[in-house]
Amino acid sequence: MRNKQNDLYFNMFIDIHTHNTTDDDNVLAIINLKCHEPFPTKEGLYSVGIHPWDVSEHSQTELFSLCPHLPNKQIVAIGEIGLDKISDSDWTLQNAVFETQIKMANAVQKPIIIHCVKAYNELLGFKGLMETPAIIHGFRGKPQLMKSLCNAGFYFSYGQKFNEETLKETPADRLFLETDDANTTIQTIYQQVAEAKRCEVSFLEQMIETNFRKIIQQR
Repeated sequence: MRNKQNDLYFNMFIDIHTHNTTDDDNVLAIINLKCHEPFPTKEGLYSVGIHPWDVSEHSQTELFSLCPHLPNKQIVAIGEIGLDKISDSDWTLQNAVFETQIKMANAVQKPIIIHCVKAYNELLGFKGLMETPAIIHGFRGKPQLMKSLCNAGFYFSYGQKFNEETLKETPADRLFLETDDANTTIQTIYQQVAEAKRCEVSFLEQMIETNFRKIIQQR
C-alpha cells in the first residue's frame, strides 16, 4: 500500500476537504475531524477544528485540550473553521472562536480550511490576522466576490456544486477540489471541473499538486 504521508504525491487526486474515508491509493484526502473526535491511530492526513455550527461556551476549553495534538504531522490543516450567519451558534462566540483558531494555526504554521456563509466582509476583516494560507472550502460565490477574495490572498476549493462562471475565472494557482460530504469520488469532481474549465484532468492534477506542495507539504 502506498504511504501517503511520505509520498511525493505525483499522479494523485488530492481531495483537500472530506468527511469520508477512502482506500483508493490514487487519492490523497485530508479527512476532517471534529474537535471532540478521537485522534486517529492509522495512517492518513487530517484537518481538525471547531466548525462554526458547533461553537458553544465550551469551545475555548475544547481548543485548549486540542493544542497539544496540533504539531502532529498527520494534522496538516486547521479546519473546518469560520463564520456562518445562518447558524444558530452565537455570533459573538463564532468570531471569538474563529480568532482563537487562526492564532492556533499561526502558532503551528499550518493552513486553515474555512467555512463561510454570508460573512465574507467579516472574513476579509480577519485576513490580517492570518499568517498561513487560507482555503475557502465549498466556494459557490459569484466571480466578483471570488476576485475580491483572491486579491486578499485566499485559495478556493470547489466541490460537487459550484458556480461555473466563477470556477472558470478562478486562477489555477488558487484552486483546490474536494468531496466534502458528497456521495461521489474526487475523480468525478476533477472530471466535472476539467469540463467546465475546458482543460485536461492531467492539468488539474499538476496544478493542484503544485498548490498542495506550496501550502502544506513544505510546512
